Amino acid sequence: MMSLAHALRTAAAGAIESTVAIVSIVAFASIASIASAQPYDLESGQYLTAEEYKELSRDEALEYCEKLAQEIDIQNDNAAAANSMMSDLDDEIAALEAELAAVKSSAEPLRERVGELEAELRELQELPQSYTVVKDDYLIKISGKNRIYGDAAKWKRLYRGNRDQIRDPNLIYPDQILMVPRGLPTSHVVVSGETLRIIAGYWEIYGDRDESGRIFEANRAQITDPNVIQPGIVLAIPR
Repeated sequence: MMSLAHALRTAAAGAIESTVAIVSIVAFASIASIASAQPYDLESGQYLTAEEYKELSRDEALEYCEKLAQEIDIQNDNAAAANSMMSDLDDEIAALEAELAAVKSSAEPLRERVGELEAELRELQELPQSYTVVKDDYLIKISGKNRIYGDAAKWKRLYRGNRDQIRDPNLIYPDQILMVPRGLPTSHVVVSGETLRIIAGYWEIYGDRDESGRIFEANRAQITDPNVIQPGIVLAIPR
């Protein structure tokens, strides 16, 4: 049978355990309430007002100040990283600007050359594409005219370009309309007596008979022997 003293000790122990449990629950609830009631979130930029700060207990104020100090450190680190990045970007921009200046400088002669070529092209486009023969004209005289070729020695191109109406280069007639070939041809119609070497030697083709091999290589589909070409075939002239 349990003694009275033992029973009292057991009851007292149970009461103490219950009291400790209740105090623990209340304390935890109070802490949770304080934590959930914090009116700031420094990570998202929510800070206490002066009035709210005054409402904090000493411990809460210390905790808040510690968090502020941590946030300041983080922001300082971010600012330092941003400044370093900006410095790198400035260096990269400076390098690109220097490269651009160098490109512009090297491109200037090209722009000048382009301007010269455009002027030459406009001049060529304004030159006549045909010529009407007048009395006392002859091919050498016509070829020497400034707006034809400006070179009497180039009369043969006039002749080659008008073989359909000129049988004898020494005989042309007033009112004949002669074509004035311009530029470098990319094709050539073979006439009787021509060879690849003769064609390559024409000044408007290559001006060099030894370049005949280029014509042969470009026309293997219709030429099997470079020494034999048939009148009437159209040769491609590689450029």
